Amino acid sequence: MRVNYRVDSLTSPIPKVYTIGMSTYAVINLKTDPKLKERAAKTAEKLGVSLSAVLNNELRRFADEQSVVFELPEIPNAATQAELSASKKEIDCGDYYHFDSNDEAFSFLADRLG
Repeated sequence: MRVNYRVDSLTSPIPKVYTIGMSTYAVINLKTDPKLKERAAKTAEKLGVSLSAVLNNELRRFADEQSVVFELPEIPNAATQAELSASKKEIDCGDYYHFDSNDEAFSFLADRLG
């Protein structure tokens, strides 16, 4: 890599970067949250791929499928959260029914409803 500096009357020194052997690639400057970048880099490293490979894969998918999905985490409302918490307490205490087959479950329900 070679860096040249240009000076003229309108600007301060502006670096020009020439990359040798990179003529088949385009460069994309991406602004993102530094914490997100760090998390993504760690995940990519765990998977043994580069962050560039991840981004290229997503760009390829975007171009091929011509769609993008933005997902938000599902957060239950207060009533659902209360039900989930109550269910978890029951499960933790062993207060639940377990069935080894569908027939066993249906028989249980038939006896209860019947």
